[in-house]
Amino acid sequence: MPSSPDSIELAPGLSASRTILVEGSKLYSPTGKDEHSVLSSPAMIMEMEIACVEAVQEVVDASVGFHVDVKHIAPAPAGETVITTAELTEIDGKKLKFKVETKFGDILVGIGTHRRAIIRL
Repeated sequence: MPSSPDSIELAPGLSASRTILVEGSKLYSPTGKDEHSVLSSPAMIMEMEIACVEAVQEVVDASVGFHVDVKHIAPAPAGETVITTAELTEIDGKKLKFKVETKFGDILVGIGTHRRAIIRL
């Protein structure tokens, strides 16, 4: 079936961004004090995974993550907003590789890659 001019195809370059407020269950305090709370690594990685899913959701029905290679390099304080972006960079059969990053303003909070496999439900 030929694609229409405005249809989306699975190809490198597909991307998505997510914006969240650093609060609640997304927080971690290295000292145990509320005033030192920052975005936790697990919350950042979850946002990266969701951004990857959203980047290809128009063309991929379901996928599972199987590899995360991320550096959490700077804090994002409680109450601030972070933006997480994922871009599809490689396709190898049913395996997808994404570049992911999280920023707090101009500060790079986390960067790396995430790999997902397309599955049938």
